[in-house]
Amino acid sequence: MKHLQLIGAVAGLVLAAATATGAFAAAEDAIGTWKDTDTGGVTEVYSCAGGICIKVVTPSKGREKDDNNPDAKLKGRPMAGAVIMSGAAKDGADRWKGQIYNPEDGKIYAGYVTVKSKDEVKLEGCVLSFLCKSHTWHRAR
Repeated sequence: MKHLQLIGAVAGLVLAAATATGAFAAAEDAIGTWKDTDTGGVTEVYSCAGGICIKVVTPSKGREKDDNNPDAKLKGRPMAGAVIMSGAAKDGADRWKGQIYNPEDGKIYAGYVTVKSKDEVKLEGCVLSFLCKSHTWHRAR
């Protein structure tokens, strides 16, 4: 009987620790509206073509126009409504992988969206696989 109580107590601690660290966050939890608390930008992550896409809802302050786009047809377009990631595929239980457009420099990078919890995701843009820049977004309310 004591063994069962001990096993139950250990299982409870493991479950509590996993829940606290967001270990049960799933890739699907990325769907929603997110705010970058550093820049004030708001984005929407939505299902598309069997993966996810990201579009700008509210651009970061000072980045309202796509001034660095190398495509003359897109240069200067409003960033509100611009899709910055499309067709990202599931790359693990809590992660999506695709290509992401960075309006800061007009370049496309390998992009990753990692769900940290139901209320926090990390977006990374990487050159090669080790030179990465990331932002943490929090679920917009």
